[in-house]
Amino acid sequence: MRPVTLHDIAKRCGVSTATVSAVVNGAEWVPDKTRRRVQKAITEMRYHPNQLARGLKRREGHAVGVIVSDLTNPFFTQIVRSLSHATRATGRALSLCDSDHRLDLGEANLRTLVEGQIVGLVIIGDSVPEKAIRSFVKARPLVPVVAIERDYRIAGVSSLLVDSARGAFAATRHLIECGCRRIAMITGPSTGAGSATFGRAKRFEGYREALLDHGVDVDPSLVVEGTFRYESGREAMRKLLSLERPPDAVFAANDMMALGAMSVVREAGLSVPDDVALIGFDNVPMTSLITPGLTTMAMPMGDLGDAAAKLLEAQIGTNGDRPRVRKMFSAELVARASTMGRRTAGV
Repeated sequence: MRPVTLHDIAKRCGVSTATVSAVVNGAEWVPDKTRRRVQKAITEMRYHPNQLARGLKRREGHAVGVIVSDLTNPFFTQIVRSLSHATRATGRALSLCDSDHRLDLGEANLRTLVEGQIVGLVIIGDSVPEKAIRSFVKARPLVPVVAIERDYRIAGVSSLLVDSARGAFAATRHLIECGCRRIAMITGPSTGAGSATFGRAKRFEGYREALLDHGVDVDPSLVVEGTFRYESGREAMRKLLSLERPPDAVFAANDMMALGAMSVVREAGLSVPDDVALIGFDNVPMTSLITPGLTTMAMPMGDLGDAAAKLLEAQIGTNGDRPRVRKMFSAELVARASTMGRRTAGV
């Protein structure tokens, strides 16, 4: 069934499409009797204005710009999905850009959005440098900005973050409670794209604190850097298995690296979790679909997208003097077969 148009309303009411458009847009010159007749027809025929088309015609913004660090990572796509559903409920669309974990693409995407007719901006991840965001805020002071998992220290730029230090502490403690002692960590990158993600350093802090609190020494040889991508998890796991004393457990800073690590463990003919227990961070959908299921720290991906949409909607249309909102969320342990039921345990 085709959507109802202004022409359909006009034909039913015996008025021009210009008159119907004036009623829809709240023009004061339309006589009350005509206005009531048109409004009744709009309700009965279930007419819904095309907000995007109206914005383009008026040369006004309507879309929410979104810059994502890496759309191949299900963590980001789950947030975008939630954000899309929430903004659609308010009649807005998304203008989505993927930075492919590259700072230069992040800046290029931002420049494109500066020139576009957007009413809000969401940055997911850290592919846009702080200097570029400062320039955006200066150029478009009326456009509210919300960052997810990036803590920009810029007036008016809000941040939605996850308490990764506490989450990493819980993940490492879980491995210790499973009987593991040589617990390795695959971290995020220390330089370049991904290095400024809020959780990168925090997850190492939580890992380190949990080991020390439980009387386990922090062995630098068990800490290997990755890039948050699947292949880097494979590379890191190869390095760990080549050690004279390989780890009996690995905490990866995200699920994609944990999944890469798991593939190498299994290729080596070892058992997960009996030889090497594995835990990730994010709880992307595939972690529950593989065998063994991956234990992970569940990030509130749906809540992050929904909260970003609500925060933007509250700030759109306000002046440039907005408060800087900084909200912290929690990650929850989801225990699966990659750590549970170990038949052997290191001492």
